[in-house]
Amino acid sequence: MERLPHSPSLSKLGETPEYRADYRRKIKEWRDGTREQAMLSYRNSVEYPNIDKYIRYLEGAQWDARRPRYKSRYVDNKLELIRRERLSLLTDTRPTIDVTTNVAAYDEPAEVIANVIRAEWQRQNMSDALVDLVDIAMLHGIGYWRIGGSSPGSMRVVPLGPDNVIPIQPSKTSLQDSAAVLYRTHKPISYFKKVFPISSHGIEDQAKYSDSKPQDKYSRPAHVPEYTWSQMSSSFRKLVGVQTGDLNVYGSKMYGSIELEEYYIDDLSINESSKDVIVRDPFLPPDMHNWWYMVKPGQRLYPRKRLIIFGGDKLLYDGPSPFWHGMYPFADLKLNPIPWSFYGLSTYRPLLPMQDAINEIPAGMLDMSKRALNPTLITKSNVASEAALREYLSDMPGARLKVNPNINIASDIGYGQIPMIPQYVIALLQGIIMPEFDKMSGIMDMSKLAGKNQIPSGDTIDQMRDTLQTPLRREERYLESFLQRCGTQAVSNVIQFYTATQRLKMLGENGLSWEDFTYDPGKLYPGNASDMDKTRRESFWSLFSMNVKPGSLHSGAKDREKMEAVSLAARGLISRRELYRRLEIDPERADQILAELVEEAQAQVQIQSGARAPRSVSEQNGPSAPMPG
Repeated sequence: MERLPHSPSLSKLGETPEYRADYRRKIKEWRDGTREQAMLSYRNSVEYPNIDKYIRYLEGAQWDARRPRYKSRYVDNKLELIRRERLSLLTDTRPTIDVTTNVAAYDEPAEVIANVIRAEWQRQNMSDALVDLVDIAMLHGIGYWRIGGSSPGSMRVVPLGPDNVIPIQPSKTSLQDSAAVLYRTHKPISYFKKVFPISSHGIEDQAKYSDSKPQDKYSRPAHVPEYTWSQMSSSFRKLVGVQTGDLNVYGSKMYGSIELEEYYIDDLSINESSKDVIVRDPFLPPDMHNWWYMVKPGQRLYPRKRLIIFGGDKLLYDGPSPFWHGMYPFADLKLNPIPWSFYGLSTYRPLLPMQDAINEIPAGMLDMSKRALNPTLITKSNVASEAALREYLSDMPGARLKVNPNINIASDIGYGQIPMIPQYVIALLQGIIMPEFDKMSGIMDMSKLAGKNQIPSGDTIDQMRDTLQTPLRREERYLESFLQRCGTQAVSNVIQFYTATQRLKMLGENGLSWEDFTYDPGKLYPGNASDMDKTRRESFWSLFSMNVKPGSLHSGAKDREKMEAVSLAARGLISRRELYRRLEIDPERADQILAELVEEAQAQVQIQSGARAPRSVSEQNGPSAPMPG
């Protein structure tokens, strides 16, 4: 990539109209070249040509549109069944999350961070976002979470596909090693007015409008040559083109959308001046945000990435990335990674040929049944007139056919021979294709166990399922690794953006630690906010790590662990608190349960002691002395 021009806020000539005009021209040229390279990278991905086919199969449109109408279009859509089954198996339980640190003094902040992440998982409904992400990764071979939403400080995660997040010069091992990452989507005009109130002036001119009925029409962008556009497929035109529609509909003119492009760049530019430079958000003063920093001569201007945002062709932001962790705010999930490409393989790729066989064999059998029920009439040309043969329906009761004289009906009129379906065709379907499909998909057919003379026990069935679902357990490990990579950024965002007031509202007193009352009050990180050297507090996140318990995404293994915990607690080998932890009971609810158990035990002791106590004062004092006479 070409070297990026410096932002006007970092240049001595930044205030001159000539520099600003030259800067805008160069930054747009860089954007056009970078976007073209990003699109080329995505187009060369392994699964890009197959996505439309996978979607058609999942929708049940598995036959070619040119197939004759009289042919059977039987569909046993096992691919969609496999999709639902795998999504359920991979995402039917919440992962067990913990935050640890090697510094004993920071155990309390670590517990607060873990509590915030658990609470946000529930509040933001991240389980559904994980289901959507796995669905995308199964289809495309790769999926992304955007961590942080549209505004810094948000814990929201957004599942995205490879057409929304496009790494530029990606490494085969890590998204974070890419030269840059492009995030692209369409947003309404109100979004730009709310997020970029200063720089979005006049952005309405960039809006595109479409009819209420999508027409799937796309026009050539200015940066794409006419010859290149004419050679593109319809799917790629949809990716890089500008959607157009009917502008005569008044209602559609009120709801325009603009393409949003965010470029996160690993910019290696350095401070070439002889003075310290303050790098900050160009629209916020330093006291309004905590991601500004000082750069000394010879040091990198953007050590934590540079962020450039466009709305259509309008430049909206050029400044530092707002995150202390210094990573791209995205995490990639590949359920079937391959060593020769950054992009993974789709789950449906190996299943498509067998899905075709599952459809073709029953469809052929149905076609043969139609031929048996509607046999072919064979006769000589001079048996009857053409008009009589056209009106004759051989399968209609009481049909009449007037034949020519001197015709031997027994020999001159007959039905064609109906071929028999070989037995090995059914054996092939039931004995090879269907079992192999289930084996490759990792799904266990429980209906077969019901036909056995002896039904296995629950533990045996779980063991059989685990044996058959080895690929699923492999994918669960990739999910655990993905969540831990997301957790690294989540820990940093909690430390950077969550104030004591926010944590107190979410968690009560469990959201506070001693760090909130020392140095910079209300912050989890140590150090004074007024210090010019902010390295310590901005790197405080690196002392913590979020861990996902291995196997916690496997519901079967989790159920067995819970049963073992109940058994151990019944024998007094583990405490009740440890039992509640293994049962994943909310900490506040667990404390309430323990307090109620203590109250019940005390009440029982009082009841038992009250039953043994004397019932009256005379009984308590013993027999009374005789009254004097």
